[in-house]
Amino acid sequence: MSAGLSAPPDLRTPRSARPEERPVPPRAMAQSARKGNRRRAWPRWTRPALKLAFTLTPLLAVGGFVFHGWQDGSFAEAADSLNGAMVTATAGAGYALDEVLVEGRKETESAVVLDALGVRRGDPIFAIDLAEARERLLQLPWISSASVERRLPDVLYVRLAERQPMAIWQHARTFTVIDRQGRPLADATELAKRGNRRIETLPMVVGADAPRQVPHLLEMLDQVPSLRDRVVAASWISDRRWDLKLENGITIKLPENNPFTALRQLTEMHASGRLFERDIVAVDMRQPDRMILQTSDTAVVPALEDEKKKPGKKT
Repeated sequence: MSAGLSAPPDLRTPRSARPEERPVPPRAMAQSARKGNRRRAWPRWTRPALKLAFTLTPLLAVGGFVFHGWQDGSFAEAADSLNGAMVTATAGAGYALDEVLVEGRKETESAVVLDALGVRRGDPIFAIDLAEARERLLQLPWISSASVERRLPDVLYVRLAERQPMAIWQHARTFTVIDRQGRPLADATELAKRGNRRIETLPMVVGADAPRQVPHLLEMLDQVPSLRDRVVAASWISDRRWDLKLENGITIKLPENNPFTALRQLTEMHASGRLFERDIVAVDMRQPDRMILQTSDTAVVPALEDEKKKPGKKT
């Protein structure tokens, strides 16, 4: 190894060195490296932006003709023409739609979302009307809220919130999924064909005007969760009251007036006497002063069973 390489570095510039041969000071090297890092850290839309600037420069000159068009009475036509030319130029500079990102979609099909947006790959991204696209999304049955935004240079970002299915409405030999407010969302049969297993857990509601009454019914059942979890169907009877069907086959006939009071009494009876586990087929609560239990044909009457067990009693 030579002595020159093994010796400590000398930061001073030799007198005999010519100006063009002087070494670069470390501080200057560090500054240059930082500049290089800054260049490498530029966002990916920088290149399209520079390209767009060069592309739009000639078009800006066309703006001078707009004033002339205004003098001739054709200002609107001239402005529209210039705006269209500029939007087209942005697509050529890289600001063209290449991808649509959708967040929050569960039940709505992707093809339905794209059709509502009304966009295609290659469309100038600045030509997309975000407010109009959002309004079209809100017209879809499942969508409760939506937002649409551009992520330059070529991505359209969509965030959706969907309504929650709460019941299946049976009417006129059809089955329609409805939300908590009774809004129709989708055909339950079609969802089942597509393998949607979620609808199997939804209760059934029957009656011409049942969807309009569903919000009040769900509000009552939410306050008696021990009973709510057992309900598999509800029928709106004579446009006045509900019949509830439990998972074990028991029918509960609620009164027209004060149905929640009846539900609360029913849950209290079950808590104290295991009412829902008895061999009964119906609980009639339509009378305000009495509750009628209807037993099945095979129900065992306790009094008769006791008589059979008495010694010496002939059967």
